[in-house]
Amino acid sequence: MALAQSVSTTYGTDVNGNRTPGTSIVSNDGDHTQLMQSVNGRAIPLEQTDEKVLSKDANGTVTEKIVRKYDRNGQLSSTQRIVIDERKVADGFTQLSTTYSSDLNGGMRETERKTVESHTQGGATNTQTLIERPTINGAIQPVEKRSTVTETGKDTSKQDETIYRMSPNGEFYPAVREIKDQSKNGDQTVVKSALYEPIGSSDMSLSRQSVSTTSKAADGSEITEVNYYAPAAPGIARESGASPQLYEQDTVTRSKAADGSIVETTSARRSSVSEPGRLGTPQKISETICTGKCDPDKQP
Repeated sequence: MALAQSVSTTYGTDVNGNRTPGTSIVSNDGDHTQLMQSVNGRAIPLEQTDEKVLSKDANGTVTEKIVRKYDRNGQLSSTQRIVIDERKVADGFTQLSTTYSSDLNGGMRETERKTVESHTQGGATNTQTLIERPTINGAIQPVEKRSTVTETGKDTSKQDETIYRMSPNGEFYPAVREIKDQSKNGDQTVVKSALYEPIGSSDMSLSRQSVSTTSKAADGSEITEVNYYAPAAPGIARESGASPQLYEQDTVTRSKAADGSIVETTSARRSSVSEPGRLGTPQKISETICTGKCDPDKQP
């Protein structure tokens, strides 16, 4: 194994609690390959990403990313080429990402253009994103805008992002708004998220919330508990003015094994349609084992 390489394999759990093979991700210096196990036990690719720097100077960097996607037989089905041109400005950066996708004839055509402008003043960063895609007649037109304001303090941060989408009459409307608050106290980090969407009307209403608490144990392991809230549990009709209620609790445990690998186990407690106010017993959802260069903050 190369020094910069990591292999991350995720295993699922069937209805009987038995571990089942899932997907693997092999990462090596910016290149990633996602593999799955076929019915005959052979590892076949699902997706492969190669990234390289085309040019770099004091003003910015141009990066090329090639994404190859494969079908369930391991045959190449599509290719994307993404060129990212990032330029430095006095108070932030600008970024133009152009995506080209393969067509049925084997040629490449532009399928997305994303422009990002980010400016920082004091502890606040304002980021504006415009996404454009081709219409039926081939002309590139705006389809989505994103406005993000991030405020950072010593041990706190707040991010307020609104996504605007193009309506059939050619006007942008607010489709999603997410507010995240993060605070750190010693070895504990708490992230609160609230998602708003236009539900049943043109007004933005609270759709769901989550509270994530991450703490470190004395042995170095890390435990994250995520509680999810919504005015109605999945599968239950939402009542007007209903207060958010807990409908799922996930626990993620991340620890280092004796052989040096990183093991991440996820379990979940969920409510049911028959008992919406009560969480069931914990059920193991997945287990991910990472070997090699496994950065805790940058998963492959």
